[in-house]
Amino acid sequence: MDASEILIQNVDKTQLPPLHQKRILAFVNNFLISSCSFLNEFVVKCETKFIELERKLQKVEAALIILEAKLASIPDEDVKASEIPAIEKLENELESSPKEMPCEKEEQDKEQSHQGVKACDHELFKKYFKMMQVGVPIQAVKIKMQAEGLDPNILDNPNASITS
Repeated sequence: MDASEILIQNVDKTQLPPLHQKRILAFVNNFLISSCSFLNEFVVKCETKFIELERKLQKVEAALIILEAKLASIPDEDVKASEIPAIEKLENELESSPKEMPCEKEEQDKEQSHQGVKACDHELFKKYFKMMQVGVPIQAVKIKMQAEGLDPNILDNPNASITS
């Protein structure tokens, strides 16, 4: 016997017998079935969570519509009554500050009228400032403004002048 025959005999002894095709097929089928069942369960869980989120969003939207209706039913006088302490504070500050000449005050009023209306007094934005005064979170009001096509940054500066 030469070396090549010995090598062939050793290789034959170390080789494993082939796997049965039925056994391989069973493993592959088991893997596919477990993967499909996992994916199906995952999809069902995701769909139920999406449905829950949609219901919650519908509830929030309904609550927002009710809140808007309540805000629309509140007369402006009631809101202004809650502003009275702030107005009195401003009046006290003005009394403590140096007096202006009447003509200077008229000139300032004319300049303001030429510049425009305050954002908080503007017809488009009154209801949003009212929502903030009643206690609606500012982010919710900004989202509502964006949904209606208005600039939500106006809420950050209520004394800004807006030209009509």
